[in-house]
Amino acid sequence: MTEIRFSLLGSLRVWRGETEITLTSEKQRAVLALLLLRAGAPVRRKEIIDAVWGDEAPDSAVNLVQTYVGRLRRRLDPAHVAHSRRSWLTGLGSAYAIRLDRCETDLVRFRATAAEAGKAATPRESLELSLRALQMWQGPCLSDLDHVLKGHPWVRAIDQERVDVLLRCVRIGLGLGLPNEVLPQLRAVASAEPLNEVVHSWLVLALASAGAQAEALAEYESIRARLADELGIDPGPQLREAHLRVLRQDAGPSALFGPSPAANPPRPCLLPADIADFTGREKLVERIGDALTGRTSGPVAVALVTGPGGVGKTSAAVRVAHRLSDAFPDGQLYADLSGTGGRPADPLRVLGRFLRSLGVHGRALPRDPEERVDLYRSQLAGRRILVVLDDVGDHAQVRPLLPGTSSCAVLVTGRSRLADWPGATSFDLGTLRPEESHDMLAAIVGRGRVDAERDSATELVRLCGGLPLALRVAGTRLAARPHWTLARLTARLAGGGLAELALGDLDVRGSVAAGYHRVGAAARRAFRVLGLLELPSFPAWAIAMMLETSPESAEELADALADARLLEVTTPDGIGRTRYRFHDLVRRFAREQAAEHESDDAVRIMITRTLAALLSLAQEADDHLPSRPYPAVRGRAPRWPPPGEVRARVVADPLGWFACERDALVAAVLQASALGLAELAWELAASLLNVAAVRSHWADVERTHRAALAACHRAGDLLGETVMLHGLAEARRAGGGRDEHLGPPAADPGLPAPADGVLIRGTGFSP
Repeated sequence: MTEIRFSLLGSLRVWRGETEITLTSEKQRAVLALLLLRAGAPVRRKEIIDAVWGDEAPDSAVNLVQTYVGRLRRRLDPAHVAHSRRSWLTGLGSAYAIRLDRCETDLVRFRATAAEAGKAATPRESLELSLRALQMWQGPCLSDLDHVLKGHPWVRAIDQERVDVLLRCVRIGLGLGLPNEVLPQLRAVASAEPLNEVVHSWLVLALASAGAQAEALAEYESIRARLADELGIDPGPQLREAHLRVLRQDAGPSALFGPSPAANPPRPCLLPADIADFTGREKLVERIGDALTGRTSGPVAVALVTGPGGVGKTSAAVRVAHRLSDAFPDGQLYADLSGTGGRPADPLRVLGRFLRSLGVHGRALPRDPEERVDLYRSQLAGRRILVVLDDVGDHAQVRPLLPGTSSCAVLVTGRSRLADWPGATSFDLGTLRPEESHDMLAAIVGRGRVDAERDSATELVRLCGGLPLALRVAGTRLAARPHWTLARLTARLAGGGLAELALGDLDVRGSVAAGYHRVGAAARRAFRVLGLLELPSFPAWAIAMMLETSPESAEELADALADARLLEVTTPDGIGRTRYRFHDLVRRFAREQAAEHESDDAVRIMITRTLAALLSLAQEADDHLPSRPYPAVRGRAPRWPPPGEVRARVVADPLGWFACERDALVAAVLQASALGLAELAWELAASLLNVAAVRSHWADVERTHRAALAACHRAGDLLGETVMLHGLAEARRAGGGRDEHLGPPAADPGLPAPADGVLIRGTGFSP
């Protein structure tokens, strides 16, 4: 295999074997740089577009990214262009990733060597390994792309890794009495970080320890002048203390742990009150706490708590922060950034609030944004402070609020997964389990009321879908009305929808709406119409069919909805396709919006087209089954050609495809039947007969054939009735003793005809 090597600790350079490859396209180099910065983690196309073009992205940006990726593959590894799975650069849906087993990067080697230094048996060995890691750097990270990626959080984070390794190295070097060994690297980093007071404090001490007292004093005067000229501030306490120690000729091992902080600095505590009835997730709280306290060097510890609206992110974060008060004795900062609302918080105003809580007031508070950020990081340097940033919309909101040193930690909550922090630990919250939901309801309304109406409580929990916000609204309403029974609220919720899940500022509809209004118009329309599709889960090609768009565009829309937590991403199915699904309460909101914005005729066409594509695939899979005891019977139902890649997967593994789509096919038959699409209903149902014989899924045949038979009866489709009756006879003959889920035949094989206008306001048959 051709050896491909990359360097990004300095300028971006590329080698294939011993030959250096020159990449002349600036945008192509930027795309490669972003992939290398993530060191094997996936990078979504949207992240690349935002970083490379920002607000000026052309309409062809998606195609341009695909073109750059293709050219990189061909240029660097032409032998594997036709075999993308063997390439050093792999595609993952709408994302790309570097394969670290097929190439080498100096960033990975630096991190490995730095980690080895942290585990070294002796200080001397740790010093040597740390110096070896630092010597891999030839300048600031991606210095030749600074005009393209200037200030990008991924670049800043890696530069900070260099600083953290350096500081550990300097402490050890001075402790061993070896200042001259660390001075070259200390000078290099100080040059790249001209306003970093922590780095320059240690440079002053190291110069003095090496006997260069005059140079140490000159270095202090130089950084003092820069701070005054560029930021309008005086040196911070750490830098002033370093200066005093040089004057006292006390720059030896006694200074190992840095200058002492100012006397009695303010200890801010801005956290909201803890939740009294916080239920479940105790292990999760412990894991988040461990992620924030288990790091003593390297980048700032960051924990990302993400999840859909109303899932309890803020409650979990506040619980964690209160528990860690002893681990962060210098204070806890908290800000609600309102990232999903209509008016996100201004980071500059948040910085002002934080700085005032840290004791900076009046004229000492800079007006310039960059100066305010620098002062904030200087105030946090060397202190153990936890920063909690709640409801973050995007990384731009957070970037100015991140500390610069590993003594602090950051706890972030948000709906988006925010894949912008190398080394951050992510915790994605899901809904509560049924038993946890029962416990939460009981904690709010009282265990006695829940136990007295256990069946109603179980149904109420089901209707709330395990969403803590919905459970809190329901429980609070019941607690405020002790004369209400649980059965009464359950009945109201079943009939009244989301209107029953609002109480003051607790509002499930409002929570979902916040995410809905943040996505673009195309994604909003996709969300509305997908909510009308009865499939319990669906792949991206179904979105392409609904909207009559390309698979690539469908994936982009699905990613946008998943990022906004309007769709849930399920585990890949048996043939490797990512699938999506709705939470029941989110689907209710989608249908409300569809009733307001979509026409019945347009929706009927979209649903018919999608079910027609599903029929094409089902009949293709049926034709390629290894065993087909029943001959195919075809009618005149519409068919729609699915994407070629999907068809190829179906042909390659028809049984696997049927297993993946089993629930979806049953739901499709039921929805087609309820919408009066009789031919689609019976042909979809008939496609399940052979696989039922192979897998003994006779309950599926019973359910689908009954629904389709009723639809055929209403439509006067004699062929469909005949085929469905034959399938039911086979199910009763073969399935009685072979499928434990197959119930006795119903007395009436028909289903009630759907009422007028049921397409959107009721959406057909709900399985």
